[in-house]
Amino acid sequence: MQDLHLYLEIISLLIALFFYKDLKRNDAMFYFIPFLIVTALVEMGAKWIWKERNEKFLLFNIFTAAEFVFYSILFRIHLNNKVLRYIIILLIPFYLILFILNVIFIQGLTTSFHSYTFLLGSFFMVVYSCFFLYESILPESINVRLSRQPFFWITIGLLIFYLGSVIINALVEYLTKSDFQKQGIIIYQNITNSLNVILYGSFSIAFILCRNNRKTSSSPSL
Repeated sequence: MQDLHLYLEIISLLIALFFYKDLKRNDAMFYFIPFLIVTALVEMGAKWIWKERNEKFLLFNIFTAAEFVFYSILFRIHLNNKVLRYIIILLIPFYLILFILNVIFIQGLTTSFHSYTFLLGSFFMVVYSCFFLYESILPESINVRLSRQPFFWITIGLLIFYLGSVIINALVEYLTKSDFQKQGIIIYQNITNSLNVILYGSFSIAFILCRNNRKTSSSPSL
């Protein structure tokens, strides 16, 4: 299903809105509501309004770069290690500078997708996810069951999604070669859809868990 990711985004947003009061008690999780609204608007805009390729590249390049910044800030909030939090703060402007240089001098802002900096951002997400999971299993951090922590599910979704994205995007040229194009496109779409199911399914679980969870000890204040 070509538009599966859009439907999943909308479902996840509706769940977040349903648990609005519970998410509001958790500062970091609450920001998923405006984030998912923007995400859905971007996807709908690309589908029904901005139909030219250059318009879509412009839209998705800017949005995906902003998406990495949003997730980085969330990890900065939830990680306990001060050094790691400081590193994330430094990496955000570093990433944005690389993104700007990439779209200006290498891949273009409106002529292609910023695959180079997308892969770099995906790598950062995988690393941040691993750091969070490592901190979560430390004895001093376990005062709430890991499976009951909303951000644990956010992390699992991001880890699987971006790890899968790195792999599938590294193979996209091979999958879309002329002698393998039809089957390759089907494989690419099926894997992408599966990754989106995992990502937004994890988000939805996290939103539901907020109903019975106030900020956990793994979510230090800014």
